[in-house]
Amino acid sequence: MKLNSLHIPLLLALLLLGARLPAQNFRVQIAAYNEQKPAEFFKERGIDTYTESSDQLGLFRYFAGAYETLDEAERVCKQIAAKGFPHAHVVDLEVQRVLCGAGCPYFRNGIVFNSNSPVNVIFFDFGRFSISEEAKPILDFYFEQLRDNPRLKLLISGFADGVGSAEANLELSTERARAARNYLVSKGIRADRMQMEVFGEANPLMANKDEGDDRTDAPKNRKWNRRVVLKLVNDFSEAPSDNAVIRQ
Repeated sequence: MKLNSLHIPLLLALLLLGARLPAQNFRVQIAAYNEQKPAEFFKERGIDTYTESSDQLGLFRYFAGAYETLDEAERVCKQIAAKGFPHAHVVDLEVQRVLCGAGCPYFRNGIVFNSNSPVNVIFFDFGRFSISEEAKPILDFYFEQLRDNPRLKLLISGFADGVGSAEANLELSTERARAARNYLVSKGIRADRMQMEVFGEANPLMANKDEGDDRTDAPKNRKWNRRVVLKLVNDFSEAPSDNAVIRQ
């Protein structure tokens, strides 16, 4: 389309408006399910508007909106939780870019890929190693991949935050990796097709403490470090990853 003198002021106005729009860096995830939910499901619980996305794991994620500030997102999150969604949480899109890179399901449909191998992350509550309901569909995906592809193996990497001693965190990351492995063993996958490597509090995704002079505690960062990373591989590496301890 050829621009004339009437179009140029309008185009400039739109560009200026776009430059002034605030960045919406936070989203509120209502819940995630391995089955699609109808609109009535949310309306019955007092939620009339939401957005839906799905990824290659078959996981359906439902969001209440996008927000400029964390305080605004947390306020909405509390309202959502009070309506019967206890696992509602705020998604920090900048954190997700660190966690997932370009393949993050919060930015486009699809799981994270590394060297053409599916990779995903499950998270844990403070001091816990039990498998959450949100983690089960992810583990079920890996069960199906291992079941249908007998030559594939699974690398399970366990991590902890920085609270407590290094020895205790190494043991806690071991229990988290073991919980993921045992879940798959219970569904019929042989243990020798899975290798556990654990890092304890090493290799955090986010700083356990702020980097300022006072080294302020950062609990909102630590929740991303309580994790297990799952990766399908053709064979286990002969040399373990940096800082990794191999467990049986």
